[in-house]
Amino acid sequence: MAWLVEELRLENKKLNEALLSLMIQKLKGDETVLQTIRKSGKEDLYAELLYSLRFGSLSRKSCCYDQSLFTLHGNSILEDLVITLADGIASVYLKLISVDGYLSNEKNNLGMAMCNLSTRALQRLRNEVALNQWLYQNVEAVVSMYEDRFDLCTLQSIVIEGPSKNQTENPSWWKNLTGRKHGTIPCSLSYVVISQFSMPVKRTKELRALTGWRYYFSLYLELSDISMPLIRAIINKVSNAISFFLVSLIGRSLGLIYSGIRQSLRWK
Repeated sequence: MAWLVEELRLENKKLNEALLSLMIQKLKGDETVLQTIRKSGKEDLYAELLYSLRFGSLSRKSCCYDQSLFTLHGNSILEDLVITLADGIASVYLKLISVDGYLSNEKNNLGMAMCNLSTRALQRLRNEVALNQWLYQNVEAVVSMYEDRFDLCTLQSIVIEGPSKNQTENPSWWKNLTGRKHGTIPCSLSYVVISQFSMPVKRTKELRALTGWRYYFSLYLELSDISMPLIRAIINKVSNAISFFLVSLIGRSLGLIYSGIRQSLRWK
């Protein structure tokens, strides 16, 4: 909210209180972030991590995980929570400033530049974000439940070492005379990237609680595990039969034709 207040401030003008109150009213009833967390199946994981960090132990009655899990992977789970919150807030922000959003007309009337993208580029980005979220919540999240793992996004710092720069381009004559080398300053670039991490955890309880499309997709996964070996066996049998037909029958026929032509040429 503090960031949005700064975005809504115009140059040499006071804050538009009416627009800010409208934005706060719209965002209070928005549960996009919570729905994203619930559909990902990480609601209990995040809740128990925060409870453990706050009280130092897992004393909840409905505790699903062991304390050793947070001891080993607590940092990764916390980083995934931060990235999930940031992703959800970014989705809310895109919906807020889009052409069919809550504040589209008010933003245009005030001449605010809250986003440098054009309307088409903004809608394309919003549709891509919505499609990726839908695929993750309804496909990838179900697959991770079925395979008993959590797909976590973690922050990884990467440092690129560059060539050293001379501290002084023209060292004094006495340093050259004494043979002392002038100091060098190493040049390095550091940035943070988002990496993927799979944490093995038993998730049978969450898999049984699936409903709707996600439940039917889990049934499809079970059916594919049962039918794929049979389908592979049938395909192998058919391919072997086809190869036998092509190699044995057609090959022998061509061989007989060639032998007949050669014998006929000898007779002539």
